Amino acid sequence: MLRKQRLLGKVPTAKEAYGRMFRMAFPSTVEALLSGLTSFVDTIMVSAIGISAVSSVGITTQPRMIILMLFMALNTGVTALIARRRGENDAKKANQILMQSLLICLILAIIMTVVGIATARPLLKFAGAGDDIIDDAVIYYIIVTAGTVLMALTMTINAAQRGAGNTKVAMKTNIAANIVNVAFNFLLIKGRLGFPALGVKGAAIATFLGILTAFIMACLSLRKSTFIFFSLKSLKNFDFKLVKSIIKISGNAAIEELCLRVGFFMYNKIIAELGTVDYGTHLVCINILNLSTNIGSGLGIGTTALVGQTMGEKRSDLSVLYVKIGQRMAFIISIALSSLFIFGGKMLMGLFTDDPSIIANGSKILIIMAAVTFFINSQIVYSGCLRGAGDVRFVATMALISVAVIRPGISYLLTYPVGLGLIGAWLGLFFDQFIRGMAGRIRFKMGKWTKINI
Repeated sequence: MLRKQRLLGKVPTAKEAYGRMFRMAFPSTVEALLSGLTSFVDTIMVSAIGISAVSSVGITTQPRMIILMLFMALNTGVTALIARRRGENDAKKANQILMQSLLICLILAIIMTVVGIATARPLLKFAGAGDDIIDDAVIYYIIVTAGTVLMALTMTINAAQRGAGNTKVAMKTNIAANIVNVAFNFLLIKGRLGFPALGVKGAAIATFLGILTAFIMACLSLRKSTFIFFSLKSLKNFDFKLVKSIIKISGNAAIEELCLRVGFFMYNKIIAELGTVDYGTHLVCINILNLSTNIGSGLGIGTTALVGQTMGEKRSDLSVLYVKIGQRMAFIISIALSSLFIFGGKMLMGLFTDDPSIIANGSKILIIMAAVTFFINSQIVYSGCLRGAGDVRFVATMALISVAVIRPGISYLLTYPVGLGLIGAWLGLFFDQFIRGMAGRIRFKMGKWTKINI
């Protein structure tokens, strides 16, 4: 898998290399898959109220993600920097990174919570929420946004643990959160076992309780016996040079996240204006697609951590090896998922609705989804490699070009002027993923990312 002239030292056997990748990626894959399955189950549970309820919850997704994008960007830097320090076996510096990142995260989270709640109704109106769903959407959005501080701190702790190689921590916190979320969905949406029937509000409360559970679990993981732990002493000598390093990586990641969220927001708005039924169909399909992207995300997280660690060990040859292993795993997973989408499309759509027109339209979209799955999972692994190496500027540039410009542009053109409707919007998504997948492959092959110091 590696040319002899590129070797910088002893290379693990295939069994050892695949084993290390599996141990790193599997917990993250399970975590991401469970998160996707929870959203999947949430949508099924809410759909029992009606397609408008699905739209009420779904319309809040991109506005919520806009609030969270700062923390996603911050955590890209946290994972990359701690992974590099893990490779160098510098626990003191790793803990400084963790504690200073948590402080930055706390300040930003308080600000974003206040702004998010204060602008709830106009933001959701702008996102495309119609008069038939706006009230439920606002209720759901405000309750979930109230948990932003807890969610942001949890995300930062989990990002640090991933960088340190403790991917099981994030998996365990998400398993616990998902169980709580689904359990209270069951109790509160339609009112069971003596609990009130709260509908969409009940789904929001269940989500908040899941966020709280994840926060508690994440905090408990920061024990002194581990590589990274909670230590206020690390804040005594506040290192502005370290903050500069965090901002350098996270700043580019923030540009990427901003481009992603703006692009997704515009894309979402284009589809929302097709009407409640088409938008509801789209949300069902997106939840199914998330099963693919969440599995790919696990491989991407594993790749980020391993590339960061091996770069810290001065073994860029092993970084290349693990990316190639990640790509092979992604390809095998994509074959399985695309087969499910093609041959089980109607069955999957039938889990959400019994409307023949929605099932028929959704089944067509799943054919597009089967093709796009290969490019999604491939670009996730390549992007994970580039983030782990610190080459986040390139990833941000591709997000700007492809997600913020190409996807909404092609989607609008095919949806309205060409008249393909929802199918046109999904073709726009396909072109976006294809372009990012090819660009990531070319950047990886060039090898410039192996020369970056962070």
